Amino acid sequence: MSKTTTFIDGVKKEWNKISWPTTQELQDNTILVVIFSIIISLFIFFIDQIYTRILEIIFG
Repeated sequence: MSKTTTFIDGVKKEWNKISWPTTQELQDNTILVVIFSIIISLFIFFIDQIYTRILEIIFG
């Protein structure tokens, strides 16, 4: 039982060390992730379109 108690005490100590983001930081980071996801998706889409056209030319 002492191992369980020691583990729970350790978890409580570590939990207090967590630094949670502010609402503004969370919103800013979410917007950044959405923008980069859109940019990456568009990049992959256009590369796919280019490869599709090249393969259509090669294979008819």
